[in-house]
Amino acid sequence: MSEGLALAGVSKAYGALRVLEDVTARFAPGRTHVLMGPSGAGKTTVLRLLAGLEDPDAGRVERPVGARLAMTFQEDRLLDGLTATANIRLPLEPLRGARLERELARERAALEAVGLPVDRRPVRELSGGQRRRVAILRCALADADVMLFDEPLKGMDERTARRVNDFLRPLLAGRTVLWVTHDEREVALLDRPLLWTVREGGVRGPHM
Repeated sequence: MSEGLALAGVSKAYGALRVLEDVTARFAPGRTHVLMGPSGAGKTTVLRLLAGLEDPDAGRVERPVGARLAMTFQEDRLLDGLTATANIRLPLEPLRGARLERELARERAALEAVGLPVDRRPVRELSGGQRRRVAILRCALADADVMLFDEPLKGMDERTARRVNDFLRPLLAGRTVLWVTHDEREVALLDRPLLWTVREGGVRGPHM
């Protein structure tokens, strides 16, 4: 993608609560952008606007033509009756034969890389932290140009978070990534991220 995602004069409110006010921000393509700020400042709203899940009250959201987006939400949003591999494969087109076998091998390798069991149990039988990692893999293994992560490592211990990020780093290289977090330690796990601050109705940055 030669053009990045952008907010142009965007305002957004929920009832009397004004979350974003006349925000203009352009996110360089092919880079990782970290959005930080206090709870309720509008970080999730920025992601939802960029993903097309919310409409601005004013201004416009710019997306490259034909851009393919994937997102990890704060909630896991998994299908409880399916296996981890079946959940990871949901964003992909239906596969059969040798292509399906190759994809299954890729998914199993990913599960092992982040410390998840490789078996046929439904995800409802996994712990909360394990389910979170499945949701992250579903986004990271999607055929997408833009990846949006809303506090993906929240609640993970440092060792697991590092293991997940070691796996993610090569997958995110060259893609446009927006990563929301409250934890400054995550910044060090990412590859040369551009830092943005979401606060008091504005989106400011990037800070190198």
